[in-house]
Amino acid sequence: MIDRDAGRQVDDGTTTMRLLTVLTDSQSTTDEVSAVLERHDLQYSLADHSDGDQWTITAPVPEHAVEPLEDELSSVGDDLTIVVDEPMTIVGNGWDESGPERPDWLSFERISRSELRSKARAQLPSLTIFAAMSAISGVVATTGVLLDSLAVLVGAMVIAPLLGPAMASSVATVLDERPLFVRGVRLQLVGVGVAMGSALAFAMFSRTSPVVAATVDLEASLGLGSHGLPPSLLVTVAICSGIAGGLGMATTGITDLIGVMIAAAIMPPIGVVGVGVAWNEPAAVIGSLVVVAVNLTAINVGAIATLWTVGFHPSDRARIRTTRGAILRRIVLLVGVLLVAIRALEWLSNGF
Repeated sequence: MIDRDAGRQVDDGTTTMRLLTVLTDSQSTTDEVSAVLERHDLQYSLADHSDGDQWTITAPVPEHAVEPLEDELSSVGDDLTIVVDEPMTIVGNGWDESGPERPDWLSFERISRSELRSKARAQLPSLTIFAAMSAISGVVATTGVLLDSLAVLVGAMVIAPLLGPAMASSVATVLDERPLFVRGVRLQLVGVGVAMGSALAFAMFSRTSPVVAATVDLEASLGLGSHGLPPSLLVTVAICSGIAGGLGMATTGITDLIGVMIAAAIMPPIGVVGVGVAWNEPAAVIGSLVVVAVNLTAINVGAIATLWTVGFHPSDRARIRTTRGAILRRIVLLVGVLLVAIRALEWLSNGF
């Protein structure tokens, strides 16, 4: 059994819960599932459907207990389906006093692997919507650079859909989900490419306007790309963004504001790339491109390291070793790209 404070407590003393629903197709499996829940002193309800051919077992479970229960129930048999929901309200006492013991202090507040996988997939919109939002954010970022307006740049950060692909590829890395990893990486590249394309197109259009060209403070605008800042500071911000994103994905934390933080490391330099090309400033363009590469790489490294540290890995122990090797190879590759980008940024800072 678990201690009263093993579940995550909120201010009013309640515990974060999940509603575990198990669908079974045989009486024997139903009895085994019931035995597992009773062994952990979990209260549950049992519904019989179709004249005894199907059963539904429902039990409120502390969030930290979902993954151990999923692992235990998965060994019962193949004729069951597990569905996990987040209930809106639970009225009653004693729900935080049942369930399996928490595995360790790092993971007692984290969600289950299956919920993390679903959460990552839910972060990925359709390609059409994603490309459209990326294009709009690129135009808004370029406008913010031309106006030298941080407020407008914040608007571009809010619009930019960059959190989902970065977190999806990181989650896929630690859970060894190759299709999800491929989709996450592809969307990251598509998002950055589309945003840069729209930024360049809008900047070239603005360059043809005498009114806009006359009012742009080019030196101040190009400074928003951060390519003149020390690389160590840029990497610190990006890695912290990745760590925050990983923690937000691993727990029930809100990820929306973390997405703004991640976009803050990407969108301003993308806007500067467009303005730099339109106004023929190659040093600013190359420097901002390197900043985008540095930040995007560091975000992925921070998220992958955080998710693995918190305790996420494949459920099959035989795959853990191969997954660990794949993670190490990807991190080494990302760190190598990061070091090359930092060196290029230092070279640019010392004079293009």
